Amino acid sequence: MDRKWLLPSLLASSSLLVACGGGSDDEPQPGDNTGAKGSIKVMVQGLPAGAEADLTLTGPSNYSEDISTTTTLNALATGEYKLTATSRSVNQALYQPNEESITVDLSSNEEETITITYRTSVNAEGTVTGFGSVYVNGVRYETTPEQQANLKVGMQVNLQGKQGADGGFAVADSITYDATAKGVVTAVDYANQTITVLGQEFGVDKRTKLTIAFTELNTGDFVEISALHQGQGQYTATRIDVEELNGEFEVEGKVSELNLDAKTFKLGALIVDYSQATEVEGTIENDAIVEVEASNLPVEGVLLADSIEVESANSAPSGAVAKFEGIVTQVSDDAFAIGGHNFILSDETDFKKGDDDDLKVGMRVFVLAVVTDDGLIAKKVRFDKQSEIELTGVIDAIDLEAQTLTVFGSSYFVDNYTQFEDESDAEDKELKLEKLNIGDVVEIEAFGFEDAYVVRDLERISASDFNDQQEHEVEGKVTAVNAAEQTITVGKLVFAINGATELELESDVDLTKFFEQVAAGDIAEVDYVIQGDALIATKVEVDDKDDDFDDRTFELTGKVSDFNPVDATFSLNGKTVFFDENTEFKNGIFVNDDFVEVKAIQRADGSVFALKIEIESEDGIELEVEGDVTNFVSASEFMVNGISITTDNNTEFKDGSSENLANGVSVEVEGVLTEDNVLLAKKVEFDDDDAEELEIAGVIEDLVKDSPFDYQFNLGAQRVQVNANTEFKHGNFEKLDNGLEVEVEGYTTDGVTVVAKELKFQAIKYVEVEGLITQVDSATMFYVLGQKIKVSEQTQFEDGGQSDIATGKNVEVEGYLVTEDGETYIQAEKVEFED
Repeated sequence: MDRKWLLPSLLASSSLLVACGGGSDDEPQPGDNTGAKGSIKVMVQGLPAGAEADLTLTGPSNYSEDISTTTTLNALATGEYKLTATSRSVNQALYQPNEESITVDLSSNEEETITITYRTSVNAEGTVTGFGSVYVNGVRYETTPEQQANLKVGMQVNLQGKQGADGGFAVADSITYDATAKGVVTAVDYANQTITVLGQEFGVDKRTKLTIAFTELNTGDFVEISALHQGQGQYTATRIDVEELNGEFEVEGKVSELNLDAKTFKLGALIVDYSQATEVEGTIENDAIVEVEASNLPVEGVLLADSIEVESANSAPSGAVAKFEGIVTQVSDDAFAIGGHNFILSDETDFKKGDDDDLKVGMRVFVLAVVTDDGLIAKKVRFDKQSEIELTGVIDAIDLEAQTLTVFGSSYFVDNYTQFEDESDAEDKELKLEKLNIGDVVEIEAFGFEDAYVVRDLERISASDFNDQQEHEVEGKVTAVNAAEQTITVGKLVFAINGATELELESDVDLTKFFEQVAAGDIAEVDYVIQGDALIATKVEVDDKDDDFDDRTFELTGKVSDFNPVDATFSLNGKTVFFDENTEFKNGIFVNDDFVEVKAIQRADGSVFALKIEIESEDGIELEVEGDVTNFVSASEFMVNGISITTDNNTEFKDGSSENLANGVSVEVEGVLTEDNVLLAKKVEFDDDDAEELEIAGVIEDLVKDSPFDYQFNLGAQRVQVNANTEFKHGNFEKLDNGLEVEVEGYTTDGVTVVAKELKFQAIKYVEVEGLITQVDSATMFYVLGQKIKVSEQTQFEDGGQSDIATGKNVEVEGYLVTEDGETYIQAEKVEFED
């Protein structure tokens, strides 16, 4: 500090004081050892680390002191002091003090404290991620109750305010919310999780807040959407609310194909006609971001606008801070863009939770920038990567200093970017890490960074929704596979796999094939139960990245209603589901009120078709295990493949009885897992010692139907018998036909007839083909690039119809492969005529 008042440090005598005009002992001066004294503490906050403040303290007897950081001034004469503060520019950001000057009256033996808080003006556009005031773009802004009264997690807001360095001491001056879209859902893609509203496509990801399950959304629903813009007519939804139709429609987007004469432009695929708009605020031009309001739905793709508001350019003054959340739409060596905003990169740009190589089109980011005459200079880019693990569990530990919580022995890091929501009975709108407790049940979605997992979304649920006896689910990236110990690690969670674990790749596989084919980096969905400190996998399904058809699948769960065997339909959560000969049934044929899990696809006409229907037991978790009996004590206490098994009076024994149970006996057991993690056998089937196990494949010939569930046919030189106990894959009894290729696992006792335990049809394969029609055989059959194509009543046509099928027409066909009598063709779901 630079002292501006000067007094001799040593005075020779009191006469010298008189000679120099000094005051008497009754008027002490700073530095005197006489008279009443006090002290002043000056607190400086809000500036970046290492930055100096520009403060001056003045007081009695021409006292003046320059101050640059927090300090305490002692032995000050009593009287009035004034602290003057001046703005500072640090790293191109202008920091202004909360007060330009503050005056205090210092009394004897007292300490006065003066606090100067530096803040910079801030304009923030982003998602509300939490409350207690309001969290936006990783910063907690102090708000009034009125400002946050109608806000919800997931809403996109524009916030004007002030904040110190690193988001400290942030205050919101105003918060405004406008929906990205309000309208009727015109299309739903359940597999790719997108909906179309007012011609705009909105994707749903792990962070999207939904008031209902996505699979419960239907065309015709009226929705209000908050979203991030990611391209022409495409968005990522951050919140979707289903509401009652109210006659008010709204959409936001980037203008293209502006026609000033016709007064029309496009937002994505939507044409906007503003010729009758009563209010147009701003100048409409291509690439401008506009908000359109209307009172009627679009007619033939045209929305008649009532009013249009053009989003103004960032008007923040030079030196202000701008904070944005968005999807990267453009990247170059020295710049990038999100949501219509362009940012300049420099050597000083700080990348968080990633590096500059992660800055790619499609990446979701939070950006802190400074407004300059040259544009927005990106100072910090924080990546929000896709979730790599989703899990539900009980909190074992909380470390507030490290900002982590522990679930199943693994730590997960949270920060101000983590989105919190409380769906437990507490319904705490201001839920944060500090309010969580050991023993709380949480649902976590996180991504990996270095050696840690960063939580994107945390939701607390009621403890009654989670217990050790239930079957739970984790989805995420496989990080380790250990065939020797028979474990698979997803994220940081290690799951034990045993003989009862259902393993599914392209189809069901055994332990050996599973560990041969699964590798780190695969995406797995694991159903598991908790046994003490261990996680035991009951089912592991690994995504087959090479199967295009798998990209179209999604799952539905619920209770069956309106089962109609004639039309081959049923209802699930109000949604009509179709099935046919290609549908695989597991655990029997379902009936009304059965709880089922359905693996489905959405056909081109929007209808839902079931590929697989599995009846879920209301008694508990169903498991199957096959192998030799070990650790036999009695019929009610033995093991198979490491699984503890018991029987009761309801257990069905096949090809033997309870008296035949003994160590070394080969059995197949189906049952339900009890609360004690013991498999209560519903059925125990003994292997026939005289039977020879076989696996054969070929084309069905000479098919004979003896009864609804009994068939015989030839497969090469073998006669195959199918009965009610045969398990079908990729189809059911109705699909059996001559000419179909199948694989059969079974046994024979006479060397002639094979009794099929499992019969596998070829899986449905989804394909696309584009080209000229080279041959037309009939109104329902034609050829493209040498590939036979059939159409049916369910085939959807775009930009033409069935009558337009002709040689030379250019078409794009989507459908699935069908093989009949040794001939393969495409069953078309959609035919689109190209120009």
